[in-house]
Amino acid sequence: MALTELVKNAHDADASTVTISFRRVGAPEGEIVVQDDGCGMRLETVLGVWMEPGATSKGPLGRGFTPRGRRVLGAKGVGRFAADKLARRLELVTRPAGDATEVRAVFDWDRFDQDSSMLADVRNRWEVIPASTIPAHGTVLRMTGLRAAWSERMFRRLCTRLARLRPPLRTSDDFAIRVESDEFPEYSGEVRVDFLDRAPYRIEAVFDGESSVQVMLDGGRPVRHAWNGGEPLRCGPARVRVFAFDLETDAIGRIGPRTDVRGWLREWSGISVYRDGFRIWPYGEPHDDWLRLDQRRVNNPVVRLSNNQVVGFVEISGEANPGLQDQTNREGLIHGRAFDDLRRLLHHVLHLLETKRQTVRHPAGGNGGGNGAHAGARRTLEPAALRRSLEGYAELAAAGQSAALLALTFRPLVEDLRKHLAGLRDLIAPFNGSSRARVVRELEVLAGAIDEQATMMAHPNVPSSRRTIDVVVELERCRARLRPLLDLVGVQMDVRRGRLLRVEMRPDTFHHLVCILVKNALEWAHTVRAPRVRVVARPRGDHGELLFIDNGPGIPRAIAARVFEPMVSGREGGRGMGLTVARTLVELHGGEIEIASRRGRGAAIRILLPRKRARATVDAP
Repeated sequence: MALTELVKNAHDADASTVTISFRRVGAPEGEIVVQDDGCGMRLETVLGVWMEPGATSKGPLGRGFTPRGRRVLGAKGVGRFAADKLARRLELVTRPAGDATEVRAVFDWDRFDQDSSMLADVRNRWEVIPASTIPAHGTVLRMTGLRAAWSERMFRRLCTRLARLRPPLRTSDDFAIRVESDEFPEYSGEVRVDFLDRAPYRIEAVFDGESSVQVMLDGGRPVRHAWNGGEPLRCGPARVRVFAFDLETDAIGRIGPRTDVRGWLREWSGISVYRDGFRIWPYGEPHDDWLRLDQRRVNNPVVRLSNNQVVGFVEISGEANPGLQDQTNREGLIHGRAFDDLRRLLHHVLHLLETKRQTVRHPAGGNGGGNGAHAGARRTLEPAALRRSLEGYAELAAAGQSAALLALTFRPLVEDLRKHLAGLRDLIAPFNGSSRARVVRELEVLAGAIDEQATMMAHPNVPSSRRTIDVVVELERCRARLRPLLDLVGVQMDVRRGRLLRVEMRPDTFHHLVCILVKNALEWAHTVRAPRVRVVARPRGDHGELLFIDNGPGIPRAIAARVFEPMVSGREGGRGMGLTVARTLVELHGGEIEIASRRGRGAAIRILLPRKRARATVDAP
């Protein structure tokens, strides 16, 4: 951390290169030298700023810029005291551009540890001498009397920390960090990133700060997604890049030497956050699972990625992300609404990457998975796909059982409500014709409707004796039941009437199917100004055709071919089982279901169900 602070100071001095040299650091007599080719300091800056605790010439954090246009990283005026953490003595040599002299100052940090002395009692030697150490301009910090002997493990961690200090794969970079070591020459040279470009899965996402996320998967063409994670995000614009790895031995072997790759992943795994090009610690440290990815994976180990499988980078700015402020101790960002929204954004991006990863690891075969699954088609599921299906159905069944049990708790509440309403009606009996009596009657009707809905939830699996339905009539009943919810979220549901259409299906099963498809549309309703669901029912040969059409953003292209597979969803937090269950219901009744969307025109689902055949008539002899 101390060396990181000194590197940041070199960045703020507009240096193009900063070099950290380690000489005989395996023993206390060694030295560490940090040298940059930045703007250097004049004598008045050394005396009035550098040697003044808390003083800074950089301006407020997030508002200051260097002469080269870099955003200033430090502003608290304490980063230079990191030298005290590394060694007991410091020699400072600095030369401003165009000056023929250098300022040299010497500090003995142990003198500041005397409890009997005030800060002003400590004297430090300085002098202005002809330039000889620095060729043109810059600053040299030479630290001796090391407080710790350096080991290879410390070098490895330092090089990793410095490599992660700035986001890798930058298109333009005018600031280089170099390390030199006589005892550990294998760590010498410019800090770099290994294996990142060999990741089998990658995603780049750019959030515009308002309502859309542009996504590019595995270097493909950018696709814009409407944000569908609930409330709008207040974290501000962000750019996210995530690289994911499989941890199986053969998968690691395809990337590089297994030992090297696993060691690199141990050091690099996690998602780091960068503001104005420099890293905010501790996000991305292997021990810091700030997105709770490991906990998220426990709930769905087949699909979810764990923290040690991803290497990610989030880039924000101080100006565009004012809600993301540092904690006072410089250990992360203040936890608030903006920080929570940043995590929601990253979960959404990870969800898209995980969905793409599943298509690679478990590709859909040509046996009916995806669009246009024909009636009676036999699917042969691989063990992993079968396990996902069973897991998804088990979670959905558990949720249904819980909902049925909770629905039973409505009954005593409704009974109490009815008793109170009856007592209230008796109290206002003398005013039977008044508006108060009308309000009581409306409340009684509302209580009856709640009881009816709760009864349906408590007994969802009680089949109707009828096996043939009038599609339009049942659609109208579904719309009436869903009316309170539709009105609440401001969605208009239109049912286009046509000729009489009867199909072979129980009414309760048909209602479950309609609820699934309407729910899918409602989950994206907030992305459009006037959300609408249109249902068209019409005869089509020997089948009845139903079209469920909404005016939302449509089905994301990345998952369009797999939306009927279990646990595939375009919404973060979604189970991805709705359309899987819909397909099962349709095919059990000899029907077909497919995606019928056209780009830019919302989502459309087409269902074909066998029509009810009239009984043949026989002429009397």
